[in-house]
Amino acid sequence: MKTYGQIGDDGGLDEKSGNGESSQWRKKISKSGLFGAAFLILLALIGSFTLQWVLAWALQTSTPLHTPISGSMEPTLKIGDLLIIRGGLKAEDIHTGLKDGDIIIFYNPSNPGDLPIVHRAIEKIRKDGKWYFITKGDNNPLDDYRLFGWIVPESYIIGKVIFVIPKVGYMLRALDETKIYIGEYAITLRMLLTAVDMLALLYLELSYKEEDAEDSNKEKC
Repeated sequence: MKTYGQIGDDGGLDEKSGNGESSQWRKKISKSGLFGAAFLILLALIGSFTLQWVLAWALQTSTPLHTPISGSMEPTLKIGDLLIIRGGLKAEDIHTGLKDGDIIIFYNPSNPGDLPIVHRAIEKIRKDGKWYFITKGDNNPLDDYRLFGWIVPESYIIGKVIFVIPKVGYMLRALDETKIYIGEYAITLRMLLTAVDMLALLYLELSYKEEDAEDSNKEKC
């Protein structure tokens, strides 16, 4: 079905005018959709940063979210699960037991600068006025002391797992572990996507303003 515009000089209907207005309208709708999508992506990315800051404050740890990188805790925890971590703990806040002990996240006793470990606290030991923990992966045949010689000091404990969201951790790992290095600075994929999305929004907004100005000039003419 054809769309007609105004009546032309010859008395006929100007079909071209109608098609032109329709084309511009579709173009604006398309661009508006792009703007909306970009804005929603930006909100999601900023929201993920905000959520981590809020959780870090509420749960008293700089690492409120974590994802297992090995199958040592299967079937209890699986690779890609998102773990909610509660920090600010003392030794007496951690329950130990081979089957029902708290699952804790702690710095690697052999290499504290390496990625944190998530294992179950199975035994608590007090030595020279300080607390130490023996840990074990549910899927490992022996505890970490017999396997690796690890005794985890209380000060190495980041927190304990209080909630698990299956599979969601894959997305956060991809956003935070994919990094681009510029000199000494590391930019995560999440930071890069946020910057690109903000530039896209700025470009679209400027494009709208230029088009509105052109349309206004045409109307004056």
